[in-house]
Amino acid sequence: MKTPLTTDVSKIDDLAHAARRFRTVLQMFETNLDLLFKNSSLSTVVDHAALATAFSNWRQRFDQTKYLADTNRHDFVIFAAGLMLKELVSASPLKTQPRKPTEGAVAVASTDQLLTRWPEGYAYTSFCLSVAGAILREMGETEPETGGPSDDPAFWDTFKENTMESPASAIAFFDLVCGQEPNWDAPDVPWMRKALKQKRELLKG
Repeated sequence: MKTPLTTDVSKIDDLAHAARRFRTVLQMFETNLDLLFKNSSLSTVVDHAALATAFSNWRQRFDQTKYLADTNRHDFVIFAAGLMLKELVSASPLKTQPRKPTEGAVAVASTDQLLTRWPEGYAYTSFCLSVAGAILREMGETEPETGGPSDDPAFWDTFKENTMESPASAIAFFDLVCGQEPNWDAPDVPWMRKALKQKRELLKG
């Protein structure tokens, strides 16, 4: 899937900490939209209050679980990004609509089936994946693969349907996007993640 924001966020110093500030998140979120939809037949509108709610809820949950980061930093970054995706889906700060001819839309309408299948969900996932990948690179860790299930348009139908019923499942779907094994039973419980459990057992042994 497309992650056009990756280059921009990679230029931010100490991104792992900068991403914990709403001002930075707002700037990155809107930049990602500009890049993602610049040649699309869709226009975007961001509800800043809803985005602030998503960030506030994410930050509270992040602060409650960040003690697990030392157990497996790579997996915790993926979890934290998935948690942001869950909060974005819940708060729904983005709305898309067909671009009016007067808005200077490109002559060729968007043919990206992935983006148009569920524009909001795709944009949220692209944002979270871009930030997670840049943070992992900053840490010297392996970045997530961007292919796999997310390249199937039908994936986005299933993703949307499930997260509308249970926003927490967005974390499990994000794991799929990143090539991780999801915990479908309790996706928002970090200490039940396979990678974290295995690392804790190794540390005990």
